[in-house]
Amino acid sequence: MESTFRQRFAIFLALIQITLLTGCTMLGGTRPQPAETEPEPRQVDLFFITDRAPDADGGGYFSGARGDLSYGVSHISIPPGHVMGRHEEPSLLKFEWTHEEDKHIKLLDVLRLTRDDFNARLGRAIDASPDNKLMVFVHGYNEEFPDTTRMVAQFADDLKFSGPVMLFSWPSQGSLTGYTVDETNAEWAQSHFVQVMSALLEQVPAHNIYLVGHSMGNRIIGRAMITLASDRLESDLMLFREIIMIAPDIDADVFRKDIAPRLARTGIHMTLYASSKDRALLASKAFHGYPRAGDSGEALVVVNGMETIDASDASGGLLGHSYFAEDRRIMEDIFGLLQTGQRADDRFGLEAQETSQGRYWTFRK
Repeated sequence: MESTFRQRFAIFLALIQITLLTGCTMLGGTRPQPAETEPEPRQVDLFFITDRAPDADGGGYFSGARGDLSYGVSHISIPPGHVMGRHEEPSLLKFEWTHEEDKHIKLLDVLRLTRDDFNARLGRAIDASPDNKLMVFVHGYNEEFPDTTRMVAQFADDLKFSGPVMLFSWPSQGSLTGYTVDETNAEWAQSHFVQVMSALLEQVPAHNIYLVGHSMGNRIIGRAMITLASDRLESDLMLFREIIMIAPDIDADVFRKDIAPRLARTGIHMTLYASSKDRALLASKAFHGYPRAGDSGEALVVVNGMETIDASDASGGLLGHSYFAEDRRIMEDIFGLLQTGQRADDRFGLEAQETSQGRYWTFRK
């Protein structure tokens, strides 16, 4: 009996020794494999043109003051594990004070360029893209330069847009209390945007240009494109494939009766995204006394020549104003619109609604 016990105990010790030497478990497991290398942050190169004045200390690169047109490329990193529609920012709840590449969307640096160098670099990027595509994004109210570059870089990365993306950044104050100054500066910036669009048509080899505006930025796009239509040949306007207006902070009646019909006459496809849960536009409505074009519900703008999407079911952060970058359904719908050119009736996630004013679309439940 004692001999049998010793034999079994010796076998047991031998198994332990084998396990330690080979890295196997006693239950027949395999040798542990080295941990996979963590994916690296990926970089987005975002072209920009701005009429903000340079920041005095350089920390924000550009300020909320008016300046001359400046040109360049911003380099932004997207963290590993980024999910479409998630905007990774430092959280005070997690005791995070600065942007870290492995956790957050981070503005790495800004490369200033001369206008000629900018046009050359942008032209090469467009030449390298399928169908010579270019997206131009105009931000809205309450945006500082670093914040809007991170937001637009995420938007471009999530969309997997197959061409370069350019940000037109005007001198927003980047504060909730700066609304009236932002309104004035958005109007002031319209002539610069016309100048930028004319330069693109004349000096950059884009065959397909997509304009995307958010909030107050749609005032710049709307008025500038009406001006451009009166100054340019019809063949020039054919290069503009789509105008996407997200949460436009424009008087709904003015948009319905004046801006939208004049834009429709250009022949450029137009899509408007609106929401009844956009608290920033509700505040603008209270301030101005009238509904905004980005409202939905009874104020929903439905006009000929434009497809209106009611995005009230979308999520959009604390104010419900940034739903275009924070709701996967919106991102997927814009992706389909930009990548395939499909109209609303043909895009999978939308459902048509008929009204006395015409047809609009909601997202399928």
